[in-house]
Amino acid sequence: MANTLTEMVKDLRGLLDEKDRLEAEAKKNKAAIEAKKQEIAQQMIDEDTPRISCGGYVYGLQAKTAYNKIADETLEAAGIDYLETLREEGFGHLIKETVNARTLQGAMAAFVDEHGELTDGLLTIIKPFDYNDVYSRKETRKKK
Repeated sequence: MANTLTEMVKDLRGLLDEKDRLEAEAKKNKAAIEAKKQEIAQQMIDEDTPRISCGGYVYGLQAKTAYNKIADETLEAAGIDYLETLREEGFGHLIKETVNARTLQGAMAAFVDEHGELTDGLLTIIKPFDYNDVYSRKETRKKK
């Protein structure tokens, strides 16, 4: 027999509550993963071990640079228009209504690869910072 509308709504509420619980759990797990990666990166640096194999995976230390937008309050205080500066620096194509953080990250990394560094104009709105990350990939064994 078909569920009543009330039962269906209660089922939906249960599913939505479970979704919220899983999202909170995933957020907590992501934070724990990042903390553990930083701990491992520091240990790899301390032990001068840039690569390790464990459990069929290879883990390695890699230096990365992230590019974050400088806070709106800081830009406003300096009289700098973020979107206008991106346009002036040739990155107007990134602008939709907002600048996607991942798209900006990729564009800044490509710009630095090509030009060696960010321009003074970009440095008024972008704050690069270096950090260490740990990569993971399935280990492959060569057949003899």
